[in-house]
Amino acid sequence: MNTTSRQAVWILLSELFVDTEHTKDDLRILARSLQETGFPLHEIETILCREVAPVCGRWMLYPGAIGPWPAFQEQELRERIDARLHKPWYKPPFFHTGLWGMPGVRREWTIVRNALRGNAGV
Repeated sequence: MNTTSRQAVWILLSELFVDTEHTKDDLRILARSLQETGFPLHEIETILCREVAPVCGRWMLYPGAIGPWPAFQEQELRERIDARLHKPWYKPPFFHTGLWGMPGVRREWTIVRNALRGNAGV
């Protein structure tokens, strides 16, 4: 997969972190879009946990402080994730957010993951 495809996954997964209520139908559509990128589920989950969540998740720590936001700016999101990925190995990230710290994202990701697996009962 090329960088552009991976960046498309970043943009799609960032939807899990916006200040918006997602319906199950919204999340199924997200799963379909992720499936169309051609990445396998395990790779999408790795991208979510290691690339997108550490960048997008930091905003969730300050609810209300910055007000609601509809979506991340695509170019800025790409730049932030790319910068984080190209950080020297000896400079650990100052901030790391795992999905365990974001119950809403975890819950929504479960629905998306089940849809990607083809579970009809999601």
